[in-house]
Amino acid sequence: MSIRALLATLIVVAVLIVAFLALQSLQQPPKRLVIVGPAGISDLGKALAKKFSEKYGVNATFVPLGGAVEMVNELVRAKDNPPWDVAIGVPEFYYTVLIEQGVLYCPGLKVEGVPAEEFWDPHGCVYPLDKSYIGIVYNESALAKLGLPPPQTLDDLLKPEYKGLIAYPNPVQSGTGLAVLSWIMSVKGEEEGWRFLKQLAGQIAKVGYPSGFTSLRNALKRGDVVIALSWYSHAIDPGTPHMRAATYSAFLYREGVAVLKNAKNRDLAVEFVKFALSKEGQDLVDPYNYMLPVRPDAVVENNKGLPQPQTVVVYNPALGSKADEWRLRWQREIASG
Repeated sequence: MSIRALLATLIVVAVLIVAFLALQSLQQPPKRLVIVGPAGISDLGKALAKKFSEKYGVNATFVPLGGAVEMVNELVRAKDNPPWDVAIGVPEFYYTVLIEQGVLYCPGLKVEGVPAEEFWDPHGCVYPLDKSYIGIVYNESALAKLGLPPPQTLDDLLKPEYKGLIAYPNPVQSGTGLAVLSWIMSVKGEEEGWRFLKQLAGQIAKVGYPSGFTSLRNALKRGDVVIALSWYSHAIDPGTPHMRAATYSAFLYREGVAVLKNAKNRDLAVEFVKFALSKEGQDLVDPYNYMLPVRPDAVVENNKGLPQPQTVVVYNPALGSKADEWRLRWQREIASG
């Protein structure tokens, strides 16, 4: 065989190898990332998954998993072989359970653009995603018809004129309800907090303790509840007209994003955390979750008119990981009364 023929043969072989490798790469499925979060954060979860998939050429999907309480418990249960890679909507008052149970991977990321005061996990495992306020909200027109002034403080709720008008979500089922307990305990301390909750039980409306945010929202729309311990966002939600917020004080509810230690796609999950905290990711928070982003340069439209409390209560870390203990005690002493 001549040198020219040999070179031609080698070129053909090289072209075939390149074509084969290119075909193989095209046939390989894109990397997969599974994001888990409470059902209430589904819109944001889906939006983040879609944008991340487009940006990085991967197949990211969001899986809703009950409420925040149910999600955390499921993450603990499946920690050795989780079907998910990264969790969003991890509440500040409940994250220590995940730390203590060894569920999370702590990548030690340095994130620019997010102020230092937004980071609330000293372990560096849960990164800030969004925030909003939980406080006293009330139907202004309904109270006016009853000739009642709006309550401003937690202690106001115990006044006899508000009997049968108040509700808050069931903390056994609802992350919002558990946040209400966290607020009360952070303000009053545990034992005084439990005394307050027992007194408040005598003021609760006939609907009792709704199972979650949606059921409470529906009760407010129907007029079954006039005063609620819930999100300030009710005051700007067109679905709950006439609602206002007592701005004397409110609880700062903060949610985070975290990589699971035994995730099958841990490196990709770390990239997702970076993306969720980037401006591109944070720009999705307000439109898709009715929450405030943690980046000051992120887009805020829906929450422009969100009431601002005069004083802000943050979760008292000295309370530790008491959430499960509180849920059981609430069921025993308040619900079963």
